[in-house]
Amino acid sequence: VHEGDYFQTLRDYRDVMIAQGIHFDASPDSAFGPIWCAWGYGRKFTPSQVYGALPIVKKLGFTWVTLDDGWQTAQGDWFLQPQKFPHGDADMRALVDKIHAEGFKAQLWWAPLAADPGTELVKKHPAWLLLNADGSKQKISYWNSWYLCPADPEVVAYHQAIVVKALRDWGFDGLKLDGQHMNGAPPCYNPAHKHARPEESVEGMPKFFQALYETARQTKPDALVEFCPCGTAYSFFTLPFLNMSVASDPESAWQVRTKGKTLKALQGDRVAYFGDHVDMTKDDFASTIGVGGVVGTNFTWPEGSAARKRGDLTPAREKNFEKWIGIYKEKMLSRGEYLGTLYDIGFDRPETHVVRKDGSMYYAFYAPQWSGKITLRGLSQGAYRVTDYVDGKDLGTVR
Repeated sequence: VHEGDYFQTLRDYRDVMIAQGIHFDASPDSAFGPIWCAWGYGRKFTPSQVYGALPIVKKLGFTWVTLDDGWQTAQGDWFLQPQKFPHGDADMRALVDKIHAEGFKAQLWWAPLAADPGTELVKKHPAWLLLNADGSKQKISYWNSWYLCPADPEVVAYHQAIVVKALRDWGFDGLKLDGQHMNGAPPCYNPAHKHARPEESVEGMPKFFQALYETARQTKPDALVEFCPCGTAYSFFTLPFLNMSVASDPESAWQVRTKGKTLKALQGDRVAYFGDHVDMTKDDFASTIGVGGVVGTNFTWPEGSAARKRGDLTPAREKNFEKWIGIYKEKMLSRGEYLGTLYDIGFDRPETHVVRKDGSMYYAFYAPQWSGKITLRGLSQGAYRVTDYVDGKDLGTVR
């Protein structure tokens, strides 16, 4: 049942679930392109900041531009902020058209099932809220919002309409779904929903995301649906209804690697894994690339254009980004086969990850420092040329 670390066990679990009818769609080709996100500017971003960054984003080779939190009036009221989009839909469509004109794909951030107190949605549709057994509202503490019940048909239809608006009317190519609350809903005791059992809301969570995913794919067959549970792990039961998983706000590069190994075991190699914004791991591109992840960033440009200076793309960072984005796009290990059973992440030192692609084996070693031998596992009999592809060094031949 259990061999080595967790990889084989999780892969076996996936196979068992697939035999029971679970299905994982392959990600669209576009999902493997590097991502730049405007989150570096925070919720107070302006469209002009996004427009201003596009030239350097293009120069560095990114293919996705993500509009993050701050375009809406409130969680739940998914209306365009009039200060940023005074002409409403026309302004948002113009922004997306500009992103497309520069050769990018466009992605929109969204936090479904969350509704802030005092919003128009809560005032007009109080019956949509998920209620506790004592009749109180269930709070999403992270967002300071109320839960909407995922098993209520009207709630599902409301969110499906937002998917259609974003992808069809505004022209976005993908969605970034975000929030810890998306992993699972508590039992719902709202009598207006006429649940046969309170647990229908718990069981309805995957079905809710299935409805969103299928609506997105019906609206745009190659739509990207990224699912970010905001710093937490995933529920396996929502994994079939996304085509991009993510390291979800990692606190270290080690988390990028371990989450990558975990998600590749559970989803396989055909689903894109996003290493999240490299800015959170001190620009450690190597951890994302080495496990076969998609690279991304939320840098701000030009220097001093955002309140948070830590995200500035300085000349030194620009040079480093240029190198690593070039390596990513040349090797495209995110399209390779992750060989998670060769090394044990708990006991083998240095920590090692391997991706096989186009007849070559790509080994990635991680340690604060290392002196001694390393073992190249997974090779058949014969002689092999070894190259350090990051620095372009020929390391000789091994047998």
